[in-house]
Amino acid sequence: MKIDKNTIDKVLKMNDDQLWRVIQYVAKKSGQSELASVQRPSDMSKIRTTLASLTDSEIENAIKLMKERKNERK
Repeated sequence: MKIDKNTIDKVLKMNDDQLWRVIQYVAKKSGQSELASVQRPSDMSKIRTTLASLTDSEIENAIKLMKERKNERK
């Protein structure tokens, strides 16, 4: 699945529980196990605001960093 601005916009239409499950799934699949075990915040608005403001370039950079970190842990 390609993650870009359009994907983020679709995910942001989910309710808070669904959004948090997607965040945990992505964290787990990208090797960010410490994030995958974090409890969902009671107020998801800051996460939503941050995700909504991301550009495609920032998303690509974040994906690159997660891949690098995952590879370092192997």
